[in-house]
Amino acid sequence: MAAHLETWSKEEIRAVIRFLNAKSLNPTEIHKELQSVYGEHVISYTQVYHWCNLFEAGHSDLTDREGRGRSITATSEDNVKRVDELIRQDRRLKLHEIASSLEISETSAHRIVFDELGYRKVSAKWVPKQLTDNPKEQRLDICRELLRRSKSSCRVYGILPTPAETF
Repeated sequence: MAAHLETWSKEEIRAVIRFLNAKSLNPTEIHKELQSVYGEHVISYTQVYHWCNLFEAGHSDLTDREGRGRSITATSEDNVKRVDELIRQDRRLKLHEIASSLEISETSAHRIVFDELGYRKVSAKWVPKQLTDNPKEQRLDICRELLRRSKSSCRVYGILPTPAETF
């Protein structure tokens, strides 16, 4: 058995589908041929069927159509910065307040706050999900100091009274 082709483009696969469809092969046979040459995960049967229908209907373009609808502009870098500034000014803001002040949808505000900035709500306040470098350094310094203290006075436990001594 020959090795599978490792690299391929969508347009190449669609050209093969168009060619085999023109030779009157059905989508199932085309899908099996594609898998034998390009590997098991080349394209789904549903997509082969879809492209066969398009070619039979007279479609000849092998490229994707441009996406429909409005492009996502609310999650721009400018809006991300503005949302971050709003949250830093007032950590008790609600998503709908952020959305209305920036004139974006609540879905976009949610995407910016949670996905882009990584905030989460704790006790009605927005807090960063990850510790920044400064708090990490502070925690590390505290841990080092406690470790240093425990090593210098290793007999601390000998000074404390045991429950038997207190009676």
